[in-house]
Amino acid sequence: MRSIPQNTLGGEKMRKTGVVLLAAVLVLVWAQAAFADEISDTIEKGKELYQEKKYSEASGELQFAVGQIQNLQAEQLKQLLPDPLPGWTAEEASASAASMGLFGGGVTASRAYRKEGANEYIEIEILSESPLLQTVLMFLTNPMMASAQPNTKLVRIKGEKGLEKFSAQDEDGELSVVLDGKTLVTVRGSEITDKDILYDYVDAVDFEQVRKALAG
Repeated sequence: MRSIPQNTLGGEKMRKTGVVLLAAVLVLVWAQAAFADEISDTIEKGKELYQEKKYSEASGELQFAVGQIQNLQAEQLKQLLPDPLPGWTAEEASASAASMGLFGGGVTASRAYRKEGANEYIEIEILSESPLLQTVLMFLTNPMMASAQPNTKLVRIKGEKGLEKFSAQDEDGELSVVLDGKTLVTVRGSEITDKDILYDYVDAVDFEQVRKALAG
């Protein structure tokens, strides 16, 4: 029996993989389009209720549409959370959206990372349109407040103003960056002996893509 060349088997496997990936992409695009149509329908229903002077019902529909849009933004942010650095593993990213009256409101995406063979732990969180931003903004606009806090200082992170908190004794730290006054990117670490790992992870976050996801 004539054997099949190895490169032929490899090519066939690659073609099958390509087909599967293409199908997955098409399903995702279709799902997003269908969800977008659902949002449009909700907005249109809210408009009709408004024209009928059913203001309470119209408000409910439009608030529901806002929640759906925020869910889309949260899912986009989740995709922007970086892969683990070499020697690290990552948990599955999570995302959520809440109204301004619930848990501070806003759109949130986060992902946890653990160093292999060690207790070092990192969490990246991207949060937008939340009152929690005001706390960090107060420190960024008032250096005296930042300097009064132990183990805290103002820093520049990829050209953006940021806040660093790190305690070598406690082996924990945090970097916070505010983008355009409305989006907070935070990298937290525990059981870390070197604060450079915080900067390595914040550097892996594409700030421009985060801006685009929340502007779209």
